[in-house]
Amino acid sequence: MLKKLIIVLAIVLVAISCQKTYEEPVVVFPEKGQTITMDSLLNLFNGYPIKFTENMSMYATVTMDETDGNIYKSVYLADGTRALNLRLLSGGGLYVGDSIRVDLKGTVLNQYNGVMQLDSVDIDKNVVKQEVNINKAPLVVTLDQLNTNLQSRLVKIENVQFIAPQLHLTYADGVNQEDYDFIIEDAAGNTALIRNSGYSNFANELIAQGSGDLVCIVGVFGNSVQLLARSFAEIDMTDDRFSGIQFVKNFDDGEIDSEGWKQHNVLGSSVLWSASSSGGASSDYAVIRNYIDGANIACENWMVSSAIDLSGISTPVLSFGNDVNYSGTPLQLLISTDYDGTSIPNAQGTWLDISSSVSWDSNANGWGFQNTGDIDLSQFSGQTITIAFKYTGSSSDGSTWEIDDIKIKG
Repeated sequence: MLKKLIIVLAIVLVAISCQKTYEEPVVVFPEKGQTITMDSLLNLFNGYPIKFTENMSMYATVTMDETDGNIYKSVYLADGTRALNLRLLSGGGLYVGDSIRVDLKGTVLNQYNGVMQLDSVDIDKNVVKQEVNINKAPLVVTLDQLNTNLQSRLVKIENVQFIAPQLHLTYADGVNQEDYDFIIEDAAGNTALIRNSGYSNFANELIAQGSGDLVCIVGVFGNSVQLLARSFAEIDMTDDRFSGIQFVKNFDDGEIDSEGWKQHNVLGSSVLWSASSSGGASSDYAVIRNYIDGANIACENWMVSSAIDLSGISTPVLSFGNDVNYSGTPLQLLISTDYDGTSIPNAQGTWLDISSSVSWDSNANGWGFQNTGDIDLSQFSGQTITIAFKYTGSSSDGSTWEIDDIKIKG
């Protein structure tokens, strides 16, 4: 009996001695170094990239992540009233509500198209999570309060809607991974641009058909605000629509002849409307001039809209931005209810000249857009109209005209 007990004990000892011992992995956290606030960090930027070579820590909370695919290898952070775009070397791992410490060593503070970014961030080496589910309440703003000083901030915009001409579109082109830009508006007529990624998981969803609220990040492109939806669930527009923009042409696609618009040269084939962003404009506008290669060219050019259906709109109003420089024949605004859409307009259609109802730019010696204000189109309510801008120049003079943001509301 004793012999058997000894054998059993020996077997147990051998088994124990053969078991492999696993060591806990060593987790190396980045050194803290000096602590700096986001406000102080952003104030360091002097127009040139700053690469950090020493350990320095900044604390912040994630306010937008990559979950819905509207941004990639990127998150947005907030600390107090300041916010920042964090550019990651690899995607994933950070989520809305994560309170994190960022070690700045090896990262680069820079500006891209007006957006302040902390670039080259390695999540494994530069980021330590402190807590999770620390959700930040968005700042409630109206469209007219949006500006570039709010860049990267999380905001909530209430009682807005996508404009009517875009209601047939999806948020982006998910098949070809193309981004789409949309216009949102409020009942007071204020507007803002919102951009959606073709890689987002809601790219092929039809845009919201009603009005309501939007939670988003205030993006910036150049000198303009460009909103980013944080998630599909936070585009909450299920209320009834209000009266708003029924037609828009803003030339942001860089094309004159898109969306059914055409231009017709009656005289002077080289004098054409073109899209431009010269002068530091944040987006394209339409421009025409007859001074080419050092000489004025006699010309007549019509820039003509697609057919615009005003049925169901009792009080339509037209507005656009305009700018003129140099002396020449004034630009004309004409409207037709019987133009066929293809013929040379000075030979077909009945055109009513409503130029006298327009607040044209009166300063021909300086650049700067002036809005026309509301131009009453009530006499055309319920009809289908065509808008035309008629430009005329002579061999001895001619103005430069710029047009942008053509809208009909009602």
